[in-house]
Amino acid sequence: MKIKELGNKIISNNKIATTIWFGLVAVALIGAINNHATNNFIIFKQSFFHLKNGTNLYLEYVKEYWDHYYYSPSFAALVMPFSLIPTTTATFAWGIFDAGLLYFAIRQLPILSKYQNFILLLSANEMMNSASNLQSNGIMAATIILSFVYLIRQKEVKSTAMILVGFFIKLYSITGLAFFFFSQHKKRFVLWFIFWLIVLLLLPLLVTSPSFLIQCYKDWAAALSLKSNFDITVSMYHNMVDITLQGMVKRVFNLPSLNKWLFIIPGLLVFGAQYLFYKHFSNPIYRLYILCSVLLFIIVFNTGTESPTYIIGVPAICLWYVLQEKTKWINMIFIVSIFFSSFSYSDIFTPWLRTQVMMPYALKVLGCFIVWVVIAVQIFTRQFLKLSVTSEKA
Repeated sequence: MKIKELGNKIISNNKIATTIWFGLVAVALIGAINNHATNNFIIFKQSFFHLKNGTNLYLEYVKEYWDHYYYSPSFAALVMPFSLIPTTTATFAWGIFDAGLLYFAIRQLPILSKYQNFILLLSANEMMNSASNLQSNGIMAATIILSFVYLIRQKEVKSTAMILVGFFIKLYSITGLAFFFFSQHKKRFVLWFIFWLIVLLLLPLLVTSPSFLIQCYKDWAAALSLKSNFDITVSMYHNMVDITLQGMVKRVFNLPSLNKWLFIIPGLLVFGAQYLFYKHFSNPIYRLYILCSVLLFIIVFNTGTESPTYIIGVPAICLWYVLQEKTKWINMIFIVSIFFSSFSYSDIFTPWLRTQVMMPYALKVLGCFIVWVVIAVQIFTRQFLKLSVTSEKA
């Protein structure tokens, strides 16, 4: 059997993609539990009890975990189901839920199932990396993708819910508002957005008092401000923080005080200019390009980006690729991009190259940045008009 035929057979099999996706996640979770590398989940779990007991969510609790809680009071309420079961079981359940929600989101994309399988298979390594870290990056990617999917299906109730659930976990999920212009019922979108905003703001009142909740939001704002300043300070000296375009430039050219807005503002201008083609808002390829651009923008320009965060960007690279005509140029861009974005910190490289070149200079971001630029160029030159996508979804 030829390699191409074998590859087609693999990506056409839903069971293979599903097994590899969840199998690698399970391996990562078992390793994390056995090695007692569950600190991030313990932070989530304990946040519910701090909320319930009326103690400051954002203080140091060195007897419980190291690091700080930086999420919203609403997230502390949302993790209640995982807080009330034994820690080992809850840790594994959390990791499966994180990966499972992203799996579900990818399965909802309006593309053929074999293309969904391709995305799952090529993103599985990055999902495994994220799962071993036991954060919430799979959930974040899922909320953004689902906010897009539900909106183009004219399900504003679910779309706005996804945007705001993500927002109350990590603020950058508000980028889901970029899909607002694709809504055919904008008034309904705004009303449901307000509704879910109120619901999620007040959700912690199920277990705490109004006065303490108000204090929690004040403490959250202060904690986020401190974290932002901390990330900027340590980004030059910590290889696993600020793995972004600005982080790469700072390290390569030794410019620790370089202002992040020198990158974010041009990035926003380029991203915003992609909406000038409003006549094509109904074009399915154009809309999928915007989805990819949003996911990649988070990786390329968000100073809080760490290696596990790349599970948000890698599926976008894969989605962009399945939409393309497979020329040598496109294939080369994809191979280089996926290589840097998903495998540059892996054992494919020698330890010296990985620890002395790839990590210190944040070169992992190159793949996401390249594809983000290519997408912008393809939109500006209207190349999306030459493409078509076959969908299995209504």
